Amino acid sequence: MFTAAGLLGGGVLLATPALAVDDPTRPDARVTHGPSCRPGGVAVEVTAGTVAYAVTLATTRSPEGEDAAELEPGQPVILRTGDVDWGETIDSRLEYAALDGSGTTYVDELDGFSFTRPAEEDCAAITAPPTAEVPEIVEVPAAPVPSPSDAPPAGGVAPEVVPIPVPGLPAPETAPGAPADGPPAGAVVASASAAQVAAGGRVVVTAAGFGAGEQVTVTDADGTVLGSATATADGAVEVVVKLPDGGAPGPTTIELVGADSALTASVQLRVAAVSSAVDPDPLPLPLVAAGLALVTAATGLVLVGARRPPPADPTGSA
Repeated sequence: MFTAAGLLGGGVLLATPALAVDDPTRPDARVTHGPSCRPGGVAVEVTAGTVAYAVTLATTRSPEGEDAAELEPGQPVILRTGDVDWGETIDSRLEYAALDGSGTTYVDELDGFSFTRPAEEDCAAITAPPTAEVPEIVEVPAAPVPSPSDAPPAGGVAPEVVPIPVPGLPAPETAPGAPADGPPAGAVVASASAAQVAAGGRVVVTAAGFGAGEQVTVTDADGTVLGSATATADGAVEVVVKLPDGGAPGPTTIELVGADSALTASVQLRVAAVSSAVDPDPLPLPLVAAGLALVTAATGLVLVGARRPPPADPTGSA
């Protein structure tokens, strides 16, 4: 069982390069963007080979094509679809036709890519800012002015002043201005939207600190590629990954690796066992905990009642 922040319904692109036929005359293509919590649609970068080609980006909602271009040998282009609505799925494909008169045509179905945008409420759940806690204001009494009678005797030693920690205020060794420990330069910070995910479930993995525009690949502990994404201009990455089906319950590690910078980051997760019947509307954890407490208390009462000795016979016989 996992929270709504981790139920992002497969609405993110697994942006790895699309496999092309090993033919230098044909274009190469790779998907650079897919439906996500951000506005936009599908974007595919196509680079022509040694032969000029006409290429069309078609989808299930627009079979005639949403974008097209004619490429000279070696020419690159980025083809884009229109915006994708919340929860909408658009299966995309590339249609190629050679312009050298050979009549060669073929279609790349872009297998292995998910083109479903997450639901609006799911995206809102993972982007809602946390509630800030207002710190308690602690009044510190002013230090008393020493009187002449408090002065040390002539030739004596002044009493040692011991600082007293005040709740709500920083300790002397961590007072403002003191050097604070922080992550080393070039480190990548990553996190997941849920600490526990069922096998086959999805979780949102975010990270910051990668190179601008570099490809970041997400793998599990066995090295299986779970997805990838392109880092933004500030080095941030957001990917919805699906854990392998049938995974053994227990702790696991998800690793993010930058293709250009070779920077890595790890996220620790726990794979939960999948129950035989999934409740479509699971109870909140506080209610479940309260129910378990009541069951435990009732069991204790039954055990106490079972151990109570029988009442004595008024006749005195055993």
